Amino acid sequence: MLGHRRLTLGLAIAALAVSLLLGSRLGTEFLPELDEGNIWLRVTMPVGISLEHAKEVERVVRRIVMSYPQVDQVVSHLGRPDDGTDAKGSNNLEVYADLHPRGEWGPIKDKNELVTLMSRQLSGIPGLGLNFSQYIKDNVEEALSGVTGELVVKIFGPDMTVLQEKAEEVERVLSRIRGVADLGVEQQFGQPQIRFEAERMELARYGLNVADLNDAIETAVGGRAVTRLLEGDRVFDVRVRFAAPARSSRTALEELPVSATDGPGVPLASVAKVVSAEGASRIAREANQRRIAIKCSVRGRDQGSFVAEGQRLVAQRVLLPPGYRITWGGQFENQRRAAARLEVIVPASIVLIFVLLFSAFGSVRYATLILANLPFALIGGILVLWIRDINLSVSAAVGFIALFGISVQNGVVLVTEFNRLREQGLPIHEAVRRGCMDRLRPVVMTALMAALGLLPAAFSRGIGAETTRPFASVIVGGLVSATVLTLLLLPILYLAFHEEPQEQVQH
Repeated sequence: MLGHRRLTLGLAIAALAVSLLLGSRLGTEFLPELDEGNIWLRVTMPVGISLEHAKEVERVVRRIVMSYPQVDQVVSHLGRPDDGTDAKGSNNLEVYADLHPRGEWGPIKDKNELVTLMSRQLSGIPGLGLNFSQYIKDNVEEALSGVTGELVVKIFGPDMTVLQEKAEEVERVLSRIRGVADLGVEQQFGQPQIRFEAERMELARYGLNVADLNDAIETAVGGRAVTRLLEGDRVFDVRVRFAAPARSSRTALEELPVSATDGPGVPLASVAKVVSAEGASRIAREANQRRIAIKCSVRGRDQGSFVAEGQRLVAQRVLLPPGYRITWGGQFENQRRAAARLEVIVPASIVLIFVLLFSAFGSVRYATLILANLPFALIGGILVLWIRDINLSVSAAVGFIALFGISVQNGVVLVTEFNRLREQGLPIHEAVRRGCMDRLRPVVMTALMAALGLLPAAFSRGIGAETTRPFASVIVGGLVSATVLTLLLLPILYLAFHEEPQEQVQH
């Protein structure tokens, strides 16, 4: 009999060790991606593209997206919103594609496959940066990190040129990692500019100064307020500037007259050098520091291992000058915060369970006995996640916490019955045997009720099922192992916790 107990306990420990090994190889993520039934595509064209050319690109993108039978309708928006809340230029195109129900998709059943086909076809258009997301998800990601991307790498530092160079180095490193998609660097350069470089010697020759030059350019291009208009309680500046033909070309600007208060006007080209150059299209700041962002998505791989590999390779291959630093954000930031909270919540839950068990039995021995049975409840949950290729997420972690609660409940039922039978004078072995038989039905019914209730959620494929599937799968799989091992191991552990000659029932 003793040999059978040791064999059973040894097999259970071996199964727990194997499941923990598999658990260490599970992918990790914050939450499974929720299917909203749509595709939100953000297309970034080269800075400075004309509105006419951008409209041509928009029509091509719409035609490609609508060519897929899975797409029901397409709505697109070019440039910034009407209310001016988002500083986007005509190089920004946003496309909303509403999808048919999954049952009408035909041969393509997976959304990632549909997005991959679209991305491959749209990548044939030169000069486009693509970012596939979903409508609500895109807004959440932008609110989270300030950049539209599932995963965002930010580089902080004072010099924009260095930031751009290091961002391109990070992009090259990430491009070689398996699972990367929609990779791109935030555009900071590429804005066509005309710069006026003052020739101070020439200005002095004509009796002018830099302020006279600035006044002439400001008046001609931007306009100068010469008076104010009162309209009720509102006050408006009245600005005067040159007509469009006198300021709409480089030649016209070179001929702008620059005059002092007491001298004749001279052409601007005589006192300044007019240079066509490429300047910054935007300067992004965060926490009072300049920064540049590299965004990407992860497909066909879990986010946790992707970030771990990316951080290791970037640290090895991208050397930052003093005063520069890198941060990783986006959904990974949520995952990191959730993991930090779970590191506190899970131990606190176990301590609270121990306190409740101690208050129920008045014995540290029985509270420890029931808690010792909890790790074996992990076996079924981890195996189900491994078999179904489900990543370990917050949803799955909550499922394990709920599983612990059900396992504790079954343990309390068995130990209470064992103690009751021993109070009636039965020997410990007979009390354990009869207690298992008497409480077999309640324990199995409790497990079946929870498992059968969550079984539809574990195998659901409808919209929104992505977040409940890990939770339900962990509980259904865990209850199988937890119920069987509770009925087998808890009696063995109960016997091991007592010595027959010195048995003493504690209440």
